[in-house]
Amino acid sequence: MKIIHITDFHLSAPGEKLFGLDPCQRAGRCLDDIARWHGDAAFCVITGDLTHQGSAQAYDWLAERLKDFPLKTFLMVGNHDAREAFCEAFPNTPRDENGFVQYAHATPEGVFLFLDTLKGPVSEGEYCVQRRAWLADQLARAKGKRVWIFMHHPPFDIGIPYMDRIKLEEPEAFAEVLSAHDNIQHIFFAHVHRAAFVNWRGIPCTCLPGTSHQIPLNRESVGAPYSIEPPMYGVVLIEEDQTVVHFDACLDRGPADMG
Repeated sequence: MKIIHITDFHLSAPGEKLFGLDPCQRAGRCLDDIARWHGDAAFCVITGDLTHQGSAQAYDWLAERLKDFPLKTFLMVGNHDAREAFCEAFPNTPRDENGFVQYAHATPEGVFLFLDTLKGPVSEGEYCVQRRAWLADQLARAKGKRVWIFMHHPPFDIGIPYMDRIKLEEPEAFAEVLSAHDNIQHIFFAHVHRAAFVNWRGIPCTCLPGTSHQIPLNRESVGAPYSIEPPMYGVVLIEEDQTVVHFDACLDRGPADMG
């Protein structure tokens, strides 16, 4: 089974620049590349920060752009999104009984869970009692099946102080929900705008750069909080005994000089 992970579009209104970049143009080129080379994937997941300021124009652009995208696409919200504006633009996206944008997708290979870690107009993430109860129920339902989790905010530090300050709040409470289950195969997270691998409490976790700006590993190396580095999408290959994640720097791909 092949799936695609892509994240952190940070869309503004079409044509508007963000940190000197055109987020719509860059996201569109990445989607075109996925459609061309990975149209056989089972589905695509976009793990939040779809927009930079939750604008209706940005959501409308994405909704229109996805009409011709060949893959079934699961959308999530991040801290730069506005939940209600998102739901107006994508009314068919499932919500739980408390109105959070989180839901499950069952396949023959196992169950994929898409979590809502949006706290509000702040950068850190939240996974409250109500959301944790939903997750506990979903994991109980998935007993005996493999589970993959997608979430915007990581529940752990990654060694970048700026991002570690705005990770998921109450990570221990989140970890407690997971601790009763041994079938969680992988956590795919976003938010940190970098390619990263973490083994967290025995669970492999991966993140990838956004399609817009990135977060430098060392701020001093660029003299700014944000950097211009290659965007990537993840190509996830799931087999019976392994999960493989490839990172493709799609906008910086070119042939080597063989001369």
